[in-house]
Amino acid sequence: MNERITLVSLFDQENLIKINNFTNKIKEKICKVPYGKNVEDRYKADTLPYHFTLSAWNIDKEKFILQKLENIQFNKFKILVDSIDIMTGKENSFVLFFNVKTNDELKMLQNKIYNILPTEKYNPNDFKFHITIAIDKNYEKIINIKEYLEKNFEPFELEVNSIGLYEIYPANLIKNISGGELNERKN
Repeated sequence: MNERITLVSLFDQENLIKINNFTNKIKEKICKVPYGKNVEDRYKADTLPYHFTLSAWNIDKEKFILQKLENIQFNKFKILVDSIDIMTGKENSFVLFFNVKTNDELKMLQNKIYNILPTEKYNPNDFKFHITIAIDKNYEKIINIKEYLEKNFEPFELEVNSIGLYEIYPANLIKNISGGELNERKN
């Protein structure tokens, strides 16, 4: 049952392959769906592609959010995935994730999204961008996967081509917003 909508980055096939080059090596069964989402089978509901989240709202805000997204524009941009880390999740779980280094383009887009309908969890001043790899209550499993992935990890870039609004869980894409010309980051 879908109770929320979430706005996330969408990666094209080329960029998803970069992520899958790491995650496909994981031998254990993994799931990206957080605990506590009124989901009967987390693994079956894990249909949202790899992404980072920009914001989320209750499903009753869907019509309002869709109207506001009509005015959102952004240029395609690149992000740097610079490390693998762990944070605590809901219901005593652990979240293994790729850390996304914040840059000006990402911050600007998040500010636009935040100003549509502010959600404190996604406040641009406090939010840590990440791409979830796995969520599990077994800390040893998460640590083992992290150590395994770090053996061959090197920072890599991904291009954000578009963003998508999904009903979750399971994921159902309701709106895709494509970015304009690519903004090359100046180092």
